[in-house]
Amino acid sequence: MLQIVEKTDTETVSDEDTDDELLCAACGRLLTRGRWRFSMNGDHEHTVFNPAGRIFTVLCFKEAPGVAAIGEATDHFTWFRGYPWRVAVCRGCDAHVGWRYEADKVFFGLIKSKLTDRKR
Repeated sequence: MLQIVEKTDTETVSDEDTDDELLCAACGRLLTRGRWRFSMNGDHEHTVFNPAGRIFTVLCFKEAPGVAAIGEATDHFTWFRGYPWRVAVCRGCDAHVGWRYEADKVFFGLIKSKLTDRKR
């Protein structure tokens, strides 16, 4: 059963609309939603490392409206063949939260530890 959690003059918001919010762990801004996750190269979650040897657990999402991409796209050391990337930051606090991949489709690889489902 769908439960109403908030009602305003212009809209009704239900728990179905908010239950899968993934927020910036640093500032609490909505970055993406669980329903926007998808599999890339056969999996939603990937453990990868950068040229400096730093290891990341990255989750793939087709949408991330709370994220801004910065810098020029590059294919140097891309974790997804054929997909150049740009650094992705939180639109609320500018924290580095992952990467935006751009090719025949656009998707986001967000760092798992930078996401939370807990509101501040």
